[in-house]
Amino acid sequence: MSYVTIMEKEIREEPSVLTRILESNIPILERIKRYLDKKKIEGIYISARGTSDNAGILGKYLLESISGYITAPSAPSLFTIYKRPPSLKDKLVIGISQSGRGEDVCEVVEWGKKEGALCIAITNNPDSPLASLADEVILCLAGEEKSVPATKTYLAEIFNLYLFSSIIAEREDILGSLKDMPIYVERIIEEAFKIDVTRFHFMDRCISIGRGFNYPTAIEFSLKLKETSYIFAEAFSSADFLHGPLALISNQLPVFVFLPAGPSYTHLAEVIETIKEKTKDIFIFGFEALDGKENIFKIPYNIDEVLSPLLFTPVFQVFANKLALEKGLDPDHPRFLKKVTITR
Repeated sequence: MSYVTIMEKEIREEPSVLTRILESNIPILERIKRYLDKKKIEGIYISARGTSDNAGILGKYLLESISGYITAPSAPSLFTIYKRPPSLKDKLVIGISQSGRGEDVCEVVEWGKKEGALCIAITNNPDSPLASLADEVILCLAGEEKSVPATKTYLAEIFNLYLFSSIIAEREDILGSLKDMPIYVERIIEEAFKIDVTRFHFMDRCISIGRGFNYPTAIEFSLKLKETSYIFAEAFSSADFLHGPLALISNQLPVFVFLPAGPSYTHLAEVIETIKEKTKDIFIFGFEALDGKENIFKIPYNIDEVLSPLLFTPVFQVFANKLALEKGLDPDHPRFLKKVTITR
């Protein structure tokens, strides 16, 4: 099967989406910063589901490491099913939903409003219930996303979280790098379409590994493989992987590793060497090449590890799209799935 999918078209729109965010959202984020400068908050509470939840996991890493705020993911069932929500007084609540229609995410934000928390929505739909509940709305500005797997909206969500973290922490160095990101993303998408996925034609299960900022990258990649190619893909932090899941390794189980250039490099390189002792079926998405003849897609840019998910993301999205076509599947319309899933 060879044709241009909606998913591919939407991935190729990502550089323009990031440009629109840079042009439109900074004043909103600066207004939030002024609020935070006046009112001390005790922490940040993030509510999301599905792909947006993976963005929220990365948000925790960003907000804690860049901005210094203790950040926790929500447990929506405490609000919707058990009716035992925690106190959100003196917190900042962030609801993340591409559609803005997730009832459980909305309920968390609504409870935050009742408790007097500043509530922020990150969504692609300005007319959604989530947007109407929030005190401030940070739009993804991605336009309509027609393919069921989220691509441009996911990148928009995490890009907004990067902007948010850097502005409230007054990190001009990170903000400057973010302003260069649209051109980097445009170039890396073109390079990613050169990846040869034919060796994975018969792959029906695999492992995806990341660490730190790229643990959520590994999770979102595994989700994209599940959605588009029906692959039983499991994601692990490289640290957790050594505690037990290492026993899963065999020559019949491909392993994908996200290897940035930065503090996690040494640990991940050691994990890769451990895996290589047990299987040769390993593929690396990396910023640096290891010694040897590994299968690797090398990103030719020198950027800080904290920013690496912004370039890994379009690469693994392209990989997932290409693999689905290689398998003769339609990545735009995965079986059993709908574009918007409502949960409570």
